[in-house]
Formats: sequence, C-alpha cells, structure tokens
Amino acid sequence: MTSYMRFIGLILLVFVGVWIFHTISPESFTKENMEATIKKEKTINAVQQGRERRREEAQRIMEQY
Repeated sequence: MTSYMRFIGLILLVFVGVWIFHTISPESFTKENMEATIKKEKTINAVQQGRERRREEAQRIMEQY
C-alpha cells in the first residue's frame, strides 16, 4: 500500500513539475519585461486614481445643488 502511494505521489509531482515548466515562460522574468509591467501598472493606477478624483468631485458638486 505504501509503495502505491509513493508511486502516485511521484507521478503527481512529475505532472505538477511538467505543468509548471510549460506554464511559466522565462521570458516574462527579464528586466525589460518586468520594467514594462511595472510601468503599465503605474499607468493603470494613475488613471484609476484620476477617475476616482473626478467622480468624487462630481459627487461633491451634485451634493451642493
């Protein structure tokens, strides 16, 4: 019984390893790609903050009337 469990565990471990190897692309971990991703996230955050400020300002104007 124990040897079957070890065998199944080994097969699962190999399966997970192969899946990770095929899923993760090493190109996404280059310095240029990481910098581009950070820059894109900063841009998205800035746009969202601008939208939120404009929405709050519109809400304040609507509350005054």
